[in-house]
Amino acid sequence: MPRFSPPLFGQANPVTPWSQGLDLVWKTVRDLFNGFFERLPYLLVGALVFFGFVLLGRLARRIIRNLADRTDTVDATLASLLGRIAGTLLVILGFLVSAVVVFPTFRPGDLLAGLGITSVAIGFAFKDILQNFFAGLLIMWRRPFKIGDQIRVLDFDGTVEDINMRSTRLKTYDGERAILPNGQVYTSAILVRTAYDRRRVRFVVGIGYGDSIDEARQVIHQVLAGIEGVLPDPGPWVYVSELAPSSVNLTVYFWVNSTQANVLKVGDEVATKIKLALDEAHIDMPYPHTVVHTPDLKPDQRTDVESANGEAEA
Repeated sequence: MPRFSPPLFGQANPVTPWSQGLDLVWKTVRDLFNGFFERLPYLLVGALVFFGFVLLGRLARRIIRNLADRTDTVDATLASLLGRIAGTLLVILGFLVSAVVVFPTFRPGDLLAGLGITSVAIGFAFKDILQNFFAGLLIMWRRPFKIGDQIRVLDFDGTVEDINMRSTRLKTYDGERAILPNGQVYTSAILVRTAYDRRRVRFVVGIGYGDSIDEARQVIHQVLAGIEGVLPDPGPWVYVSELAPSSVNLTVYFWVNSTQANVLKVGDEVATKIKLALDEAHIDMPYPHTVVHTPDLKPDQRTDVESANGEAEA
């Protein structure tokens, strides 16, 4: 039987697939370690650059908020949002700069070109969301109204509770909550009832043709002067606005504080006291009535028609 004889000293070991695999793995690991240690200074510099941009983003966010608090010309919510946007942009810029430091072959232009194409698709997909977002920015920047204002927009009346990046929230006078998309709010006509401290109220009072206009005007002025909620400056006005078929209409103008609850309260008091004062002064406040002329009827038939008209009016 042939016996196994060990290889002589200096003779090469036979090459096997197993040994070739080990050599390949060892070479790959060695190349990775060598590449890592060669890139280690660049990695450290890139990390320091990225960390520096992160700190710069936080500093920019704080500076924007402080400027908004000092100047009081920018809404606090808008200032916070602008600070976050500035900080995020600086972090993204820091990532791109650090990537160029670590990988010199990296070109940010290719990435930005790809993002540009992607952003077009995203813009079409989220058109309404982006419209509300930018409308919210404009509302908080231009500030046509602020939180706490009483406004009328679209078909809603109420007090502004919140303005965020997507919607404006109202509390209606009926105690309901209305959430309106900012895109519709910004492009619609808005009536801000509390934009100023004072607000003018008017309503019409009709007196009889046989009554004195000057006397009625004097009575109304006396009533307005005695009501606490009616502001003395500007003073009330009472004008003849129409010679209606059944009455002489006087339009009463007066100014009150602009909140809706105060307007309703003072308006009710004014109308009630004017009615009572005119009754006390024996000034008629006629309601519309119709006079029917019947020249071709006999006297007894004319009496029957007048009686029927009187019952119908009653």
